[in-house]
Amino acid sequence: MAELAPGFATLFKQWRQHRRVSQLDLAAEVGVSQRHLSFLETGRANPSQAMVLALAEALQVPLRERNSLLQSAGFASSFSEGKMDADTHRAFKSAIDQILVQQEPFPALVLDGRWNMIGFNPGALRFFSEFIDPIQAQADIGDPADFQIIRLCLHASGLRPYIENWHELVQTFLHRARRAQLANPSDPGVATLIDEILNHPDADQDWRKVWQVHHAPAIEMIMRKGDDRYRLFTMMAHFGAPGDITLEETSVELFYPSDDQTRELLFRLAANG
Repeated sequence: MAELAPGFATLFKQWRQHRRVSQLDLAAEVGVSQRHLSFLETGRANPSQAMVLALAEALQVPLRERNSLLQSAGFASSFSEGKMDADTHRAFKSAIDQILVQQEPFPALVLDGRWNMIGFNPGALRFFSEFIDPIQAQADIGDPADFQIIRLCLHASGLRPYIENWHELVQTFLHRARRAQLANPSDPGVATLIDEILNHPDADQDWRKVWQVHHAPAIEMIMRKGDDRYRLFTMMAHFGAPGDITLEETSVELFYPSDDQTRELLFRLAANG
């Protein structure tokens, strides 16, 4: 027998408790009585569509999960999930394409909400192809459906053998996954990824500590092949105030050289490419 999806009362209570917001504070935020919120949590009252959206906004629920809340209350989804190459997203795709071009000769990746690479500039292809064949590496790993970038770094058939500061870098992936879990505890894939990292054969016991002290301004990705050593840091670009699931979950990761040697190597790759 198929398991019934949670009703609105259950989902709403889970989100409120996860955000650690009291009924009194949330009621003041959305402009209703605490008694009414209590009735919503126990199922003694049904919310209007406007109330579902107001509560979701106050609790900072991701757009994908806002649709789940709406559906659990008997309403249609309000937030679309379009394709980036659709007419409705043409301006946004153009903005991403412009970033990718401007980033040359340094690498840039376009990532979806599951940290899969859905786009890249020639600089990224040149750089990562210095170490692996990305397509073949994914096939060797098993072509994971989610979190492909992180799993490429975790696996010996991927980038693992070339990353000098592997333990430090993977710890940043773990912190990113933990932040994603705080933002959306309803995503089982993130919990699976966290377990996968923590149970990696080469995992560091310090990874189980939630907070770490870092003395560097930013954690770098340090990679070596032969005599060539690359040191890069990254910046993330997101769309502001998205009202679409695809836009909310899309990000561009921009790689920059941390030293002159890396800068020269990346310009050399572009000249030879």
